[in-house]
Amino acid sequence: MEDHPVMKLGDPSPILVPARSAVLLIFMPSDQENRQQRAALLAMTDWLQKRLGDLVRIHKIDQVNYPDVVQSFDIINTPTFVLIRQGIELWRQEGMPDEAVLANLPQHLSK
Repeated sequence: MEDHPVMKLGDPSPILVPARSAVLLIFMPSDQENRQQRAALLAMTDWLQKRLGDLVRIHKIDQVNYPDVVQSFDIINTPTFVLIRQGIELWRQEGMPDEAVLANLPQHLSK
């Protein structure tokens, strides 16, 4: 199983994403907020990355470690999912989406 670590302060290098790639940012609740929901999100993220393959890169953003990023995307509730490509937001979902919504995620890439 491929590991997708949550970005943390002090990471030595930025994440490089090819310009044409789409990125799904998943704004995660803190461990203290809701451990059960966080565990479900991590499992769902692994499933989703396997399903999407190289179409979309997934990055989990921890609201405690990256408050400026959370603020820049106007995130009010977590989890929130934001699909972006070349700096343009293509799709947003507040709360846990169901599998059908996630399965249709690639259709948002054609916008």
